[in-house]
Amino acid sequence: MLKVYENTAASKSIDLADLPCDQILIEALILPVQIGVFDFEYGQEQSVRFDLVVDIEPLTDETAHETHNIVRYDHIVADIKTIISEGHIELVETLAERIAGASLLYERARQVCVTVAKLDAIDEARSVGVRITRRKN
Repeated sequence: MLKVYENTAASKSIDLADLPCDQILIEALILPVQIGVFDFEYGQEQSVRFDLVVDIEPLTDETAHETHNIVRYDHIVADIKTIISEGHIELVETLAERIAGASLLYERARQVCVTVAKLDAIDEARSVGVRITRRKN
C-alpha cells in the first residue's frame, strides 16, 4: 500500500539565505599568457592553467530559470581572455585578483576561488601558482 504524505513545506517560499550556493566550475582552462617578472619572460607567452569555482545564488521561482538570470561560464572565460589580452602581467597574484574581481561583477556571484598556475616555470613541478578566495561584501 502506498502512503501519501502532505508536504506543507513545499508551499512555503524559499529564503535564499537558507540555501547553499550553487557553483559554476571551470577546470583546467589552459591559455597562453604573457606573465612573469624575469627579463626572459617579457615578450613571450607561457602556458597558464586556470581553475575557478564561482559560488552563486541558487535560482528560485522568483528569479526564474531563464537565460538572462544564468551566470555563464563562457562569459567568465571571455573575461579571462580579455584580461590576459591587455598585455604583460608580472605576478600570478595580480592576474588572480583581476579574474576574481571580474567574476564577482556578476549579480548572482557571491564568492570565487581562483587558481592561476604557470605550467612550465619549474621543471620538477607540474605547476606553480596561487589560489585565492574572494567574496562580495
